[in-house]
Amino acid sequence: MKRYPVKRYLIVKKRTFLSLILVSAIFSSLCAAPALAGAPLSQLVDEKAGIYLEASDLNGHLKQFLVSPVVNRFQQTHVFQSWLESQDVKNLKQGLRDIESVTQQPLLPLLNSIFGEAAGLAFFNNGPKKNPSLLLLTSVKDATATKSLFENWFEKTGVTVTTSAYQDVPCFTASHPAAASEKSSPRLYYAFLNQTLIVTENEQILQSTINLYAKQYLKQQPRENQASLFNLKMYQRAQAVLSPNVTGSLFLNPRIWDEHMQPPKNEVEKGVVNWWNKTGGLIVGLHLKNTVALETVILFNSEAIDLPLLDILQIPAEIPDKYTLIPKQALAVVSGHLNVHLLARKIVDFYADKNPEKWQKIHAVSVGLLGGLDPVTELSKALGPNFLFYSVPRKELSLDAISFDGLVALQLSPPGQPAEAANKSPYQTGLENAANFLMNSILSHYNSEPKHVEHPSVLKMEDHDLYHMRWIENIGPYQPAYGINEQQIVFASSPELVREFFTLKSEASLAALPLFQTWKETFFQEEKQLCFLNISSIRAFIDQNSEFLAQQLAQGQGGDLEKGKNKLSGLKSLLQSFDGLFFAAGIQKDQVRIIMGLGSLDSTN
Repeated sequence: MKRYPVKRYLIVKKRTFLSLILVSAIFSSLCAAPALAGAPLSQLVDEKAGIYLEASDLNGHLKQFLVSPVVNRFQQTHVFQSWLESQDVKNLKQGLRDIESVTQQPLLPLLNSIFGEAAGLAFFNNGPKKNPSLLLLTSVKDATATKSLFENWFEKTGVTVTTSAYQDVPCFTASHPAAASEKSSPRLYYAFLNQTLIVTENEQILQSTINLYAKQYLKQQPRENQASLFNLKMYQRAQAVLSPNVTGSLFLNPRIWDEHMQPPKNEVEKGVVNWWNKTGGLIVGLHLKNTVALETVILFNSEAIDLPLLDILQIPAEIPDKYTLIPKQALAVVSGHLNVHLLARKIVDFYADKNPEKWQKIHAVSVGLLGGLDPVTELSKALGPNFLFYSVPRKELSLDAISFDGLVALQLSPPGQPAEAANKSPYQTGLENAANFLMNSILSHYNSEPKHVEHPSVLKMEDHDLYHMRWIENIGPYQPAYGINEQQIVFASSPELVREFFTLKSEASLAALPLFQTWKETFFQEEKQLCFLNISSIRAFIDQNSEFLAQQLAQGQGGDLEKGKNKLSGLKSLLQSFDGLFFAAGIQKDQVRIIMGLGSLDSTN
């Protein structure tokens, strides 16, 4: 047994411990790709781990990220500069200086020597009434130097360390001297397995890790026969589906946490429990470069999953994207696949069950407007699967209207109908009848009001080879319009958007935007559900209309123009950091992949 003397005059202040915990958390939670290919740290983690984060080459990844355009531009923002002047940052800097005064070493090189090679953090379930246990693993550059560092640190901070052995491996127990005799007092157990440092507050977890190490490295037993997380089938499946260029990973094993799930009390909770029970594993990947992105893959425990949301959104992957139909200057885009027939059937079944008489009337009217087509059993089969929404800046801005125009498009896929037909299909005719009825109703209601009698709205029509269009003029700040052909039906807030939609050239589309091209190739080649914010277009729109937008924001601030300008200035400063933001999802029967990120395009890469 070895005990280090206490030097009370060198006891570190509380902020030193807080700073050390914070910095250690940053380095251990910045998940990265699997550890060194020859010996991943997950081979030393028991398969009963409920959550596992793994990291490798943090030093290289962070260096690459810190020189990226995203970071450089964010450092110039008012938000970042204000944060640098905050008291929290001042306290953190002082805490870091305190740590350096104790270790007598620069902090960042020290952390790099401990965490820079590879690191893992595992959470083990101890039951609903106890906190989880943690296991930290890290591949240190120099085990001897790290041991000396620990001895020096504990000596100066008044911590007692005792030594023992397990499986012929030296083990260390650290505790506060005042509580060393109390078995229930907090203790820290650690050991060095060659170049791997393991640290935990649970002695049994330390021993299970040493057991795996002894079997694999000392007794030379086959690694694939060990009960490690690395050999868990769901963990291997999760690692296989994660993008190869991912910077970080976190794995969740739901079955370890099943006892924490409470019986559902309502329909929403039933849905959550249903998803949980069908989820076999979840993995999250972190991307750090010019784009900061999180990739999440939910893996189901069976390929035969019956979840309504999946049935509505899951469409065969061979259906092409519609990004060439979106103008390059679009501000926001929502695009994806939708099973309109199944969605309509579920909505109608629910409504008809609650209001059978009302549904019978609505159904009869719908059949009449659609030229005899049943809206659920016939027409809905022809709608989709592609849908699209996007917004663009308005050409004429006014304080009584929102500052952008919007368009919604839905693909038409009539069953058994050729892609190009000389005559209109009954589906197109039925949709035109319904759309004309709606527009005539809006027009009649508007013109019947006394204040509009002298300046009535007018229904305009245009028929082109590529499409037919109808819109309403003189109905306030908007001009409701729709366009239709055999492939698409489009609704928009102005006829200009409809014209552009049907005549847009691919080189002027969103698909040709360099940032969008890069993201699509990297992140969502197969993920068809997409939400995209074109931050560069939003910034340009703000710059061109800053005075007007400040006045519009001032309306919500009691007419105070200065407050409106300040709000707009803060928004502009924040948006300077990146050029786009996206949320993409891919739905399959055996998994759901969700990716969200923001970033900018580096023209040099």
